Amino acid sequence: MKPLISGLLSLFLFTVFSCKKGDQGPPGTANVMYSAWVTTNPWVASTTSAGSGKKTYYFDITAAGVTQQVLDQGTVIVFAKFIADPDGPGSIKQLPSIYYNIGGADVQYRFQSALTLGKVRIICDIIPNGIPANTNSVRYVIIPGGVSSGRQINPRSLSYEELCKAYKIPL
Repeated sequence: MKPLISGLLSLFLFTVFSCKKGDQGPPGTANVMYSAWVTTNPWVASTTSAGSGKKTYYFDITAAGVTQQVLDQGTVIVFAKFIADPDGPGSIKQLPSIYYNIGGADVQYRFQSALTLGKVRIICDIIPNGIPANTNSVRYVIIPGGVSSGRQINPRSLSYEELCKAYKIPL
């Protein structure tokens, strides 16, 4: 009987101490959220941010992932895909970004973003005058606080392609 108990005890101890945790997935990808590309239509003329020599428009996107915790501890990065960009059709740029009308400096489109609880606002200041195109697209990426890309690098310093690769986001 003693050899049976001793054998069971040995089997139990072997089982307990030889277990290992499951394989870990890529760091930083579990909680990262991203939106689909959203066409910037319709733009709304701002009545509160109008100044001499410029026109301001905005476009709101409902974003349930922009929680108070994300606002306090996370990172939200917004990208725009400009259809008729002088750098090439469909160029993707992180906001804020300045776009010059057909490559000239006579009209500037200054794109930026603002965050509030549950919303991403895309803002376009046009100097001196104009209307932003409704054929461009925007996308946001939410990186909750404490999520790492596996590198000691600021995700805002990454290009769109590098960010997508680091966080396993489909291009």
